[in-house]
Amino acid sequence: MKRTLFFAAVLFYLGNNAMAQKLPKAKCTTLVGDVMLKEVDTSAGRGMSDVYHTWDNGSVLLVKFMPGGSKTLRDKVIQSAKQWETYANITFKFVPDTIIGKTTIRIKLGKGAGHNSAVGTEANFRPQSEQTINFDTLFFTDANYYIGKLQSKGIKAPYNWNQVLAEMESDPNHWDNMELTRVVAHEFGHALGLLHEQSFPGAVKWNKSDSIYKYYKETQGWDRDKVDFNVFEVAEQFYTNGTTYDPKSIMHYSIDAEQTTDGYSVKTNYILSAGDKKLIAALYPKDKKEPDLSVPKVYITNFTKLNVANDTKRKGLVIQPSFDIKTNSKFGQVYFTARLVDEDGYYIKTTNQYYNWGGTAAVYRKMNLLPNTKVSYNKQSKNFELFFPFNQIPELNGKKIVVAFAVYLDDVANNQLDKLMYFSTTSPLSIAK
Repeated sequence: MKRTLFFAAVLFYLGNNAMAQKLPKAKCTTLVGDVMLKEVDTSAGRGMSDVYHTWDNGSVLLVKFMPGGSKTLRDKVIQSAKQWETYANITFKFVPDTIIGKTTIRIKLGKGAGHNSAVGTEANFRPQSEQTINFDTLFFTDANYYIGKLQSKGIKAPYNWNQVLAEMESDPNHWDNMELTRVVAHEFGHALGLLHEQSFPGAVKWNKSDSIYKYYKETQGWDRDKVDFNVFEVAEQFYTNGTTYDPKSIMHYSIDAEQTTDGYSVKTNYILSAGDKKLIAALYPKDKKEPDLSVPKVYITNFTKLNVANDTKRKGLVIQPSFDIKTNSKFGQVYFTARLVDEDGYYIKTTNQYYNWGGTAAVYRKMNLLPNTKVSYNKQSKNFELFFPFNQIPELNGKKIVVAFAVYLDDVANNQLDKLMYFSTTSPLSIAK
């Protein structure tokens, strides 16, 4: 069900019931580790925080709004986001829309696209022309206020959606402040690397019945795979970072008793919990340069282009990404991979023994990166390439392909492998086999 239609249905319901009713909450649709194609690369861990995608401690993150949203609404978003700064050694620096240059976080305020955010440094995967956080402002609206206005005019339920919309346009900026604050804090928690708390191992005994799938289909528009991933997925113990389960976390979904096998329920949380404050302070400590929770990380920046050329002389695809890579203080191993994707967005499968990444057609290189180093590739000179021989590419039957370039980190010491650190794709192209 589209969110606009769902919202209209809610207004119909409110118009026929007590004015004290609340607008149902839109669930966060953030997908952790989702590589934006129809087959997920690896079974990325989920949990309370993804320490592989946190920002450098003490970072100043440049934040701007995409076109849209009133000053009143923007100010509320800014105020709600900045509450994290009280507990984390991080700064959200909001800059003008017209700023020239790169920004870290970009916010879209609009109707119908759900609430979601890139998780931490996954924001670097997104082009500068796209938002990294989306807020569905329909769910910020104080529906009771606008229905009250219609009732004061003698208009009785059921209400026409256009009537309500007209009231909203003529008298804007009436928001459900508690819901707005909750959602902004939740999504900016994701932006700092926090994950959904209900994924804590063993915390929730879900009732995986058809009624639950139906509920999320009707209220969020999710298919079964998205429900499994967003709701039922359980984290590895590693991702708890030594914390205990926190049902009061701002990162926790609300849960109705009928959604669990033991009647367990969680009410909607509107403020940062003590656990939220403790965890974010551990990830971004104000009293030390590097957090105790530090793991090997690589940062891909200044990714300017992904050149792919048919080299008929060498008889293969020459793949030359241009980017800078920086490591933190921990030793890490990385894989640079280029995988082939068909026109429909699926990775091309292969049984090739050598040009194979998890059963899909790919070429890759492994590198050991020393701590605290920075290297530029294909900037001033051509110093890095991946080569895929034509005769090792599966038969394409004349179809175009997309090349998906990714950087994976192996944290061998913690037994955490294939951590996706960067992802980019080309436009569809033909292969001159």
